[in-house]
Amino acid sequence: MRRVSLLLLFYLFFWSDVSSQQSTVLISGAVYDSETGESLPSATILIDGTYRGTISNPEGEFSIEADTLPVTLQVRYIGYRTTRIRITDKTVFPLQIMLERAVTEMEEIVVTDRDPGLSIMETVIARKQIWRKNLQNYSVDAYTRQVLSNDTSIASVSESRSVLYWDRERGIREIQQEVRQTSNLSADQNFSGVRYLPNFYDDDIEIAGFNMVGITHPDALRYYRYSLIETTVMDDVPVYKIEVIPKRERQPLFEGVAFVHGGDFALLEVELRPNRVVTFPPPVQDFQLSYMQQFSNYGKDFWLPVDVRIEGVIRVGIVGLQFPSIQFRQLSRLSGYEVNTAMPDSVFAVESDFVRADTSATDSLKLLTEMVQIPLTEEEQIAYETIDSTQTLEEAFRPEGFLARMIDEDEQGNGGGNGFLSGLGAMVPDGFTIKARFNRVDGFHAGLGYRHTFEAINQRAELSAGYSFFSEMWDVSAGVRQRLWQGNEAVLSLEFLYMNATDTRYRSQIYPPIMNSIATISGAEDYFDYFRNEKLSAEIRARQLLPYTRISIGGTHERHRSISGDVLDYSLFGFHKTRRPNLPVEEGLLNSFYAEININHESGTLGFSGTNGFEIRGEWSGPSLGSDFSYLKVQASGELSIPTFYRRRLFANQLHIFFTGGTATSGMPVQRHGAIDGSLARFTPFGSLRTRNGLPYEGSEYWFVTAEHNFRTIPFELLGLWPLVDRGWGIILFGGAGSAGGGSNGLPGILNSEGTHTEAGLSLNSVFGILRIDIAKRLDDRGYFIGVSVPRYF
Repeated sequence: MRRVSLLLLFYLFFWSDVSSQQSTVLISGAVYDSETGESLPSATILIDGTYRGTISNPEGEFSIEADTLPVTLQVRYIGYRTTRIRITDKTVFPLQIMLERAVTEMEEIVVTDRDPGLSIMETVIARKQIWRKNLQNYSVDAYTRQVLSNDTSIASVSESRSVLYWDRERGIREIQQEVRQTSNLSADQNFSGVRYLPNFYDDDIEIAGFNMVGITHPDALRYYRYSLIETTVMDDVPVYKIEVIPKRERQPLFEGVAFVHGGDFALLEVELRPNRVVTFPPPVQDFQLSYMQQFSNYGKDFWLPVDVRIEGVIRVGIVGLQFPSIQFRQLSRLSGYEVNTAMPDSVFAVESDFVRADTSATDSLKLLTEMVQIPLTEEEQIAYETIDSTQTLEEAFRPEGFLARMIDEDEQGNGGGNGFLSGLGAMVPDGFTIKARFNRVDGFHAGLGYRHTFEAINQRAELSAGYSFFSEMWDVSAGVRQRLWQGNEAVLSLEFLYMNATDTRYRSQIYPPIMNSIATISGAEDYFDYFRNEKLSAEIRARQLLPYTRISIGGTHERHRSISGDVLDYSLFGFHKTRRPNLPVEEGLLNSFYAEININHESGTLGFSGTNGFEIRGEWSGPSLGSDFSYLKVQASGELSIPTFYRRRLFANQLHIFFTGGTATSGMPVQRHGAIDGSLARFTPFGSLRTRNGLPYEGSEYWFVTAEHNFRTIPFELLGLWPLVDRGWGIILFGGAGSAGGGSNGLPGILNSEGTHTEAGLSLNSVFGILRIDIAKRLDDRGYFIGVSVPRYF
């Protein structure tokens, strides 16, 4: 499982019926400097008169297919004279191609206030607009090799041969034809391909989720400075080496160099890397990427990629869990373009942009010899020969630290050892769960639950029972959920529930009972008041009838009783205020109908991530239902997450808004009050009034709105505090206001707000990757409050 997770983590950062072409002859050789004899990596080898080409590997070696002979090879390398070689059926392979250095004899450049590199790139951008508008589609054969390494050696090699289809209107599709990988990977773990690779001639380029402005974007001059570094020659035509420098320090942009063909004013090659804005919050500790790509027009109208070369390093870890560095290398060759031709409709009829190769009849040895490829390096060949199925990625990237040792112990326990975590798990049979809580009314509560699914009849049943040691009362519950219908993602179900248990007088949209139990036993104020509820309910629930939508309609029959008597004045360490009394409720029989519509709204996220969702609920009770209470109640809540600044980043600055409110007619009992959440001890999550310490506000009529703007690392970038930026620390400004009142019905101690409670503050986000520190000021009254919560990541 961890192996699959590592692959998915890794490929987060880097990214038609077609038969395999049969080659008539495979041309192979190597390219060297004629003076020094050194190999020339990434030399471009093209077949004249075609859209077919390849590049040499790091040792200068290459191979390329030719359908017929004779052909002429064109071998070029920036700063060298291009060589043309005639290949016939009498040519002996492998070829040894010696390239001569070009002698640069250029006219003097007149120095002005305007850098010549700027004028050159203006021309490149203008000419691109001319030829690019006529490029409607293409298909191309692709060979890709991906190599994963740790700090010491290669961990895996995977290769693929595929056909890529690009259409201006319909997008990209890639069809794998052949795959090969070291024996520690399976074919379904071979993600090698080119569909997600950048074309640096594009206007907008996505790198690891960041939307980057390309260096030939029509507005590129607003984002980049271009400086001419030097001029060399290729084919008696000047080649300009131009430095690419970001103008905007807080935009995700590229930096590096571009080589421009001085005759056509087109990109020949780029060597680029994302600027330091392209970073990720913890647990990512280091992230580095570099890209190299060459282009050719193959003597025709369009400048298309010949290759893509990527090198990257990721380091991931938290306190107590440190992974080895994940080093990534990818090499892709694009050859045999067919441009502006009829694209098969069957290719784009497939919804997925990637179709895997059929490996059911794969002969890996055959592929080893027949797959047309950029030759393996010696190190990669050794990896194929020596890596076996036991050398898993899990082993290659095994973490270190005390958390890693706990995981290892648990895994050993699952295999029959005595790991701590597995030892606890072994005490509870499958289907059973341990239930525990603590509050000032029940004291310690312990119980056991059981859940079983009857697959044959699409039914799930649950039972639970537990005992409270201070109140000396039992909680029991039983429930059945029957699936009535299912179609694709839509589900219609019927649920019945019976319970006789301690219940909370008001509902929290943030804090589950276990969280309050931990806070209370540690000495904090008990957040809730309690009563006994014997309840029988039935509900019809429809999920995904519409996207992201849940609709519930149901009815309840409930008998409510107050819990009288003393409360338990106890905490684990003895550091607590005297426990407040538990307030009574309005006793009686409550029968009601309710309906609820939920559109992508989830409570209890604690502000870890932002969503866009809404929920509305209505409930009616009256004498005609045999109820002792008569009321109509409507409540709603929702959340908005709106990108604001720096939208080209993976995580833009965002405005997050949470709102909730409700109203009811007179006659609603206090145990149906709505609530505005406050902080729980020093825990101050998004969606709470942070300066309302330890208790909520409640009432029959209530409203609450809170908003925060996440500036992420931008303030520290402006101040040049890069160590904090690199650690992912950020700044959040927030504010909120709310009011709750009415509905006391003569009962004492109801937690109304007595006016509008307002506050504002500042948060230091992602401290050490695991904390958010909130500093809040109450505006309608005196007081500051400092608390902690989970970091805002998304």
